[in-house]
Amino acid sequence: MPKMLNLVKAIYYSVTGQRKRLSPLFKFSDRRTYQEWIDEDKYDERTAELIKQLTVKEKREPKNVEFIWCLVGNIVDEHEYGEQKEIKRGTKHFSPGTKVYCFPPQWGDGYEKIKVIGRPRRTTRFIQVVIKSDLITNWRLEKVFSSFIKRKMIKNNGWDDSEDSKERASTLLNSILESKKQHGT
Repeated sequence: MPKMLNLVKAIYYSVTGQRKRLSPLFKFSDRRTYQEWIDEDKYDERTAELIKQLTVKEKREPKNVEFIWCLVGNIVDEHEYGEQKEIKRGTKHFSPGTKVYCFPPQWGDGYEKIKVIGRPRRTTRFIQVVIKSDLITNWRLEKVFSSFIKRKMIKNNGWDDSEDSKERASTLLNSILESKKQHGT
C-alpha cells in the first residue's frame, strides 16, 4: 500500500434526527482515497484504528520484508477428470508434485478455488493461476524467502511477515486439514 501522506479530517454533516456522522478522509501518494462514515460517538476510536491499520500496511514494502508466512502445497499426482472419470496427471498448468504458494481466501467460496503461484510445465518462470483446492495436497505453513513470491504476495494483498498473517494462515491450514480428514481424502 502506498505511503499515507496525511490524514485530513473532512467533516460531513448528515442530519438524521439529532445524530451527526463524520467521515475521515485518507489520501495516498497514488491519488487513491479511503473514506468511511462513522458515528460521532465512535469517531476518535475508529479513526485511531484506521490509522493503525493503514500505517502497519504502509511498512509492508517487499524489499523491507525478510520473509513471509505462506500456505504452501504440492500438486496432486493423479486426479479424476470429466464425466468419464478419466485419470489425469497433475493439472493443465502444473506437473505432479509442483510446489505452489497459495494466496489467502480471495472470495467467499470456502477456499474451493485458490489463487496460486508456481512454476508451470515447460518453463522456469513463475505464473499465477486460479485452481481447485482439491488439486493441492501436502498442505503446510512455511516461511518463504523468495523475493519474487514476497513481492507478488504483498502487492496482491497476500500473506506477509506479521503475526496476524501467521495466525490466519495457521487457522486456515488447520481448517483445510480438518476438512480433508472429515472427507477421508
